[in-house]
Amino acid sequence: MIYTKNGMVSGSLIDTSTNLSVIGTFQIVEDALTELMGELKIDGITAKKLYNAMWVYTKNRIKFLKPLAWGEGYTVESFVSLISLAKINIDTAIKDNNGEIVAYSKVELCALDLETGRIRKTATVGVDESIVKENSQIQIDFTKFEALEMDKVESVVVRSTNIDFCHHCNNVEYLRFLLNTYSVAELENNPIKEFEICYANQSFEGDTLDIFKMQNQDKDILIIQKEDKVIIKCEILR
Repeated sequence: MIYTKNGMVSGSLIDTSTNLSVIGTFQIVEDALTELMGELKIDGITAKKLYNAMWVYTKNRIKFLKPLAWGEGYTVESFVSLISLAKINIDTAIKDNNGEIVAYSKVELCALDLETGRIRKTATVGVDESIVKENSQIQIDFTKFEALEMDKVESVVVRSTNIDFCHHCNNVEYLRFLLNTYSVAELENNPIKEFEICYANQSFEGDTLDIFKMQNQDKDILIIQKEDKVIIKCEILR
């Protein structure tokens, strides 16, 4: 099944160049992905009510291929591209009115048991043979990236508006924390081409998070930690 919806780039989705922003892209992906899961009856609310479980992002990689300006229409397509014993992958393509892909995301998710916090088998949270997998429209692979020498650049506190219905910090909120370590000039003069986030652990309201960054000419590595525990690892290609 390919879940499809149409939209228009609104003012809340644009950056300082009046194009679809990085955060706006993440928001479109998150909405389409959750709506697809709702259609398949495997969404987070259903998982919580029926299976005492919750879905969490473990990885998300997005390629930004071309700009999409304020007021332009787009079509978003979201579909399951992989099902395994313990995880699913969902691909999302955002296309302009000519059918060209402007951004493409692959998200890896797993389900956690609400009592034990352990990973649940996908078959125990409603993922069955009725869910049809589709082929990826763009080759996009998760990578392994490490950073050896990193500088602490900022500390943030998780606030109430960062929290989602699972009572942990929402995945898009981490993106805001990371992007706020850049200046407007940096983002305008050297735009992001590709972005991968690995979600290692959860954080909660009141947690203090430290952000570390290592910058190279065309690739940055960022890590968010709570004390000595890694919460997020991120690779940004520019």
